Amino acid sequence: MADLRTTFMGLSLKNPIIVASGPLTANIADLVRCEEAGAGAVVLKSIFEQQIDYVAGKDSETNSEFVGYSDFNDAYKTLSKDYYINQYLELLAEAKQKLSIPVISSINCTSIRTWEDFAKRFEQVGADAIELNYYPLASDSSVPGEKVDREAVSFARTARRAIKVPVALKTGFEYSSISSIMKSFEKEGINGLVLFNHFFRPDIDIDKVDVCGGQPTSNPTEYLESLRWIALMSGEMKKTDLAAATGIHNGETVVKMLLAGAKAVEINSVLMKNGLDAIGNIICRIEKWMGDKGFKSVSEFCGKLAQERMPDGEYWERTQFMRTLRRS
Repeated sequence: MADLRTTFMGLSLKNPIIVASGPLTANIADLVRCEEAGAGAVVLKSIFEQQIDYVAGKDSETNSEFVGYSDFNDAYKTLSKDYYINQYLELLAEAKQKLSIPVISSINCTSIRTWEDFAKRFEQVGADAIELNYYPLASDSSVPGEKVDREAVSFARTARRAIKVPVALKTGFEYSSISSIMKSFEKEGINGLVLFNHFFRPDIDIDKVDVCGGQPTSNPTEYLESLRWIALMSGEMKKTDLAAATGIHNGETVVKMLLAGAKAVEINSVLMKNGLDAIGNIICRIEKWMGDKGFKSVSEFCGKLAQERMPDGEYWERTQFMRTLRRS
């Protein structure tokens, strides 16, 4: 039987399939179903400070008759925020009690102090690792890219020093130099990088002539950028493990990511579209491929096609189509 065990950020996983933060990791019933379906680990649905602030503010407005004209207003907002944070902590505690696979907390905050506060609370409850859902949108043209990069590295440094359990950064690739900043994250002690985040993308409704939300889930062709950078960097990252995300919808893509050097993959969209049975289908496809190729364990082929291990590793750096396009 194929040995699918892998290690990501020092966590032992029975297979490389991690259920990413999303609706299927927001309640204990679905988390149990994720494990039963064969997941190697789960990332709890991200806790968003901005969303909590908004909800707490609405709570305060709703109860303004009682608190709006008193010094208790600010305290009420704090109590309201604590209520929603405590709900998350209760979910984490119950998940740790009922699941045997690693449980990773996910945080998205607007200030470093809040990141630290949330992370420390999650550590105390028993999170196996913390995933920091971090990426600045450099929309201010007066801010140079170098400053954006420095702030990202500074954030990583502060987070790593404040958190005792393994830390992963789930990020994007639009930095001044993604290879350089990945090495900088490694120097700061970040244990894992998840490449890449599927961000919210605004769209335009031409019938309503208004802005609307774009496609919330990925499609099966969106994995190529993650594949390129994992192949380019997995051989260089000596202390930081890489996980792949976005566009991973089948076992074939998982195999590609492992060959490129990923230690694990995070999936969500395929589960939203096809249900949790997709996990078993992916695992079966990996096992079949390994059997066909004569591999007994993931470790035998993980990183086999990383740039450093290929005689023509420069292929991963190619950006022009050259002779790949043909006239019909």
